[in-house]
Amino acid sequence: MVTADYWLARCHVMAHFPSTRRWEEDADEAVTVAAVLAEDEAQVRALLQQQCHDDGLGLIRLDAIETLLQRCRREGLVQRLVELAHTTSPKHPVAYGEMLPLLSEKAPEPEPAVTLPPVNYQETTWQALFAPHQPPLWAVIDGVNCREAMARLGQAEAQSTCLYASTDTATQANAPWLVRLEADSDLREWLESLPQDQHWGILLQSNATIKQMRSHLRKFTMLWTPANDQAPVYFRFYDPRVALDMGQALEPWKLAAFMAPIEALILPVSPLMALPPELEFAPAMALDTDASEMQGRLVRISLSDDARAVNGQGRQFAIGQSEYQHFGELAQSRASQALARSLKERYPQVSEGERMRAVIDAKQLGQRYGVQSKKQIKTLSICVLEVGADFPQRHPDAQRILDNAKLAGWRKCQLLEEWLPRGRIRHALLAPYQQAGEHEDNYRPIADEERP
Repeated sequence: MVTADYWLARCHVMAHFPSTRRWEEDADEAVTVAAVLAEDEAQVRALLQQQCHDDGLGLIRLDAIETLLQRCRREGLVQRLVELAHTTSPKHPVAYGEMLPLLSEKAPEPEPAVTLPPVNYQETTWQALFAPHQPPLWAVIDGVNCREAMARLGQAEAQSTCLYASTDTATQANAPWLVRLEADSDLREWLESLPQDQHWGILLQSNATIKQMRSHLRKFTMLWTPANDQAPVYFRFYDPRVALDMGQALEPWKLAAFMAPIEALILPVSPLMALPPELEFAPAMALDTDASEMQGRLVRISLSDDARAVNGQGRQFAIGQSEYQHFGELAQSRASQALARSLKERYPQVSEGERMRAVIDAKQLGQRYGVQSKKQIKTLSICVLEVGADFPQRHPDAQRILDNAKLAGWRKCQLLEEWLPRGRIRHALLAPYQQAGEHEDNYRPIADEERP
């Protein structure tokens, strides 16, 4: 049996009569994003056609059809789309977003000049990085995620240096290390063999000297952020997950400032990274893709000439509020994907779409009831998978636990874990009546006149 899922579609509609307009401006056509509860794309099209017809609208064009899961994986958790999807139901499977009227233009505008995107993403390989005429290749190895980095570099005959000024051995062991890589070196073979979901570091192409590279990269090891206006915080640009987020979150001039002496960033890809929508990956990386399947696959990030021309030299490099928020959204997206992946071990028969949807529903519940840590969201996700996203409404015991304002989030989840075995039994007993729409009738109190 196919399970209905949340779908999104971009609709271009026309009002047959002024009275059927769902917008204020004097225009006959509008565009909107609609949420649809459907089993597949064909049903999405059929339901939207019928709904538009019932509302006195003509459906001129329908495109960009994808599941809510696919949109969230590309762009992160978009709150307004999640909320729009949650307004649908089996009885009302279609919900329109804001209708944006298409106003007629007074005069045709000249076509804009074709410009290249400021950030370019391409898939590449280790072998391609050492092809003729390629710039020298460098690595920044993260001592936290790769504990043997300092020892390996100490044994290698390669140009290397620590990006921290400290001479303390313990500090250096956790520090980022810059090293020049040669095609036939043991270091290259070692790094290429490391599991990419270890997130051991990043690669850089640059003609700068090691002294110039160290001096430049040290400027970014600590940055000011809105999280702390009293002191800068560590900025882990050498973690490939953060480096990939930079291309999506930083203002173009800041990315250009970071890459001033660097021709390209190269990142080992893992399933725990939030890939930008511009990146065309073939074959594509799914939620349940095994990390071993991504071994050797790299993403090369470069800037257009126009983007490099505006590098903001002399301006203060600090993370702004909107950038900080975007970094946070991307981190939350990665955390949601990681949680959905981890649930596969416990629920191997549940599809990745259902698991991701359960995590999204759990986060919604967490915000509502003050249950928001990683462990707590996992507990809510398990409850959603086992007894449904509306389990607080269907199970009074669970509702009382979540509504208790005197309980901390961890305690609520502890009580939910204790309740869940009973909840499973009650859910299984009620399921036949809920499916038949007879739950209230079968479990209502017996009226006096009905007693024998």
